[in-house]
Amino acid sequence: MNKRAKFLHSVYRKAVKIFLSIRFDFQTWFSCPLPKGPKIFVSNHFSSSDAHFVTTIMKDDIHMVIGPAFNVPLLKTYLRLADQIPANTKENRSKVVSSAKKYIEAGDSIYIFPEGMLNTGTELLEFKKGVARIYLETGVPVIPIGLIAPMRRIKKKDSSFVGHEMTVVSKNYYANIGDPMTFEEERKLALTDRNKAEEIITEKIKKEVEFLINDIKMNKFWS
Repeated sequence: MNKRAKFLHSVYRKAVKIFLSIRFDFQTWFSCPLPKGPKIFVSNHFSSSDAHFVTTIMKDDIHMVIGPAFNVPLLKTYLRLADQIPANTKENRSKVVSSAKKYIEAGDSIYIFPEGMLNTGTELLEFKKGVARIYLETGVPVIPIGLIAPMRRIKKKDSSFVGHEMTVVSKNYYANIGDPMTFEEERKLALTDRNKAEEIITEKIKKEVEFLINDIKMNKFWS
């Protein structure tokens, strides 16, 4: 990450941390310490708040794959200056894997919401294969994250800034960070059947994210 992007990302992350410490009960759980080096962070996506809050979970320089926000003129300028990855058009989506590979090879990490859009908060949408493709190109560990908030804290809100309705969270937010995932068998399979390898990796990641969400519901403290 270049100096300008690193500075913007650092300032923004600190601002979000301050906001969360003042306004939220933000609980996080780690199954183990995060490994050093570049990683692919993956989570479910149920609110517009996710993209902001999750940047405080790790210390990595993060390049997040972002869709609709790149359609907002002022916000688009900031995201480009901060070296985030656009996925708002078919052309941009076709470049996501190569962009992610470039950043990972430079030592940075990637964050991606494989559902591609907000889910209903009650069940996960289909996971797209982008994460699997990035993994097969790089071999760096995938860090699954389950995100959740009480349904009573999730609201629809009109935003004149972005020009459309947003789903936002208030007061309570929870993140469960799982063990790093690698897929050596699937990398071997990809040599002969890449599509099948992508399907298996994608399904395993989705199951782990779902497990982490349910783990919060059943076993973790939340108010």
